[in-house]
Amino acid sequence: MTSLNKTALTSLHHKLGAKCTSFANHELPIWFSTMKDEHLAVRNDAGMFDIAHMGVFLITGSNSESFLQKLSCNSLIKARSDTMIYSMFLNESGMILDDVMLGCLDNSWYLVVNGANKGKIRTWMQDHIMSDVMIRDCNIDQTLIAVQGPDAVNNLSQVLDSDLTKIKRFGMSLVSWQGSDVLTTRTGYTGEDGFELLVANEHIPQLWQALLDTGITPCGLAARDSLRIEAGLPLYGQELSETIHPLMTRYAWVVKWDHDFIGKASLHALKTNSFQKAVGLELSEKLIARPNYVIQEGGVITSGTLVPQTQTSIALAFVEPDFSELGSQVHVMIRNKVVAASVVQVPFR
Repeated sequence: MTSLNKTALTSLHHKLGAKCTSFANHELPIWFSTMKDEHLAVRNDAGMFDIAHMGVFLITGSNSESFLQKLSCNSLIKARSDTMIYSMFLNESGMILDDVMLGCLDNSWYLVVNGANKGKIRTWMQDHIMSDVMIRDCNIDQTLIAVQGPDAVNNLSQVLDSDLTKIKRFGMSLVSWQGSDVLTTRTGYTGEDGFELLVANEHIPQLWQALLDTGITPCGLAARDSLRIEAGLPLYGQELSETIHPLMTRYAWVVKWDHDFIGKASLHALKTNSFQKAVGLELSEKLIARPNYVIQEGGVITSGTLVPQTQTSIALAFVEPDFSELGSQVHVMIRNKVVAASVVQVPFR
């Protein structure tokens, strides 16, 4: 049996009494208190997450931009100016290998990939490598954390002794803390303002403790999942996979047709096909619609939760095109019970 990877914060999580689980081959907190309390902390104040399972690569060299542009279906033009952008890497069939964040700072490209796909994307990059492109695995000696919520910017500015309000949404900056550079990006996965920080392993326990001391709530995977569902954000393996192409998702805008990328020809051919569309659903009963629950009219649930604030049942799903418009009615099979649901605006809040 393969042992789980510990993060540089695992011992601190245990001291705080976190309930941990296996995720992307890492031992990570599922919660410290309750999913509801942590979800509400992020919505109302500030919460922080150990996301060391996410893959982070530093890509340098004279051909680094050309290399990444070949892999990315989104244009990298906006990413040149200290800005993270959302994109997808596709396979030759136009299906989604992974959804990624990438941006350029001081002529160095940072690429963030899903933890479960890190090995796959590393191999994909090596298979398509260009001359004078170097790829460094940042996870070897650095840890990624996220600080999210309406109070995140002020609290984090205080701890880092830096005015982070100067960093624009999706902006990137290197912030000096304890003599070490911290890659600070105004990004996240909760639908709230906040930052993701790439910190040297030897400094991350001290930073985590300093954030705790300011009153920021430690949060686990359960709240991270309920927050991203409420914000309508996709999870690879559920809303995205190698059987799903970008035009099926709510992120068809990510495809920019004015440059060449792997999978472009296949994806272009798929434009004329009929395919299911990603939507948000609000269910008529307080029952959780879980992944792979069947929709009677055609389609499937990909994620679902009860909103902690209201106990409303919401879900992300794929439905047939005729049922993808706002207000459309569908029926979800939940444990042999038929539950009516309406297609609603996403994000849900």
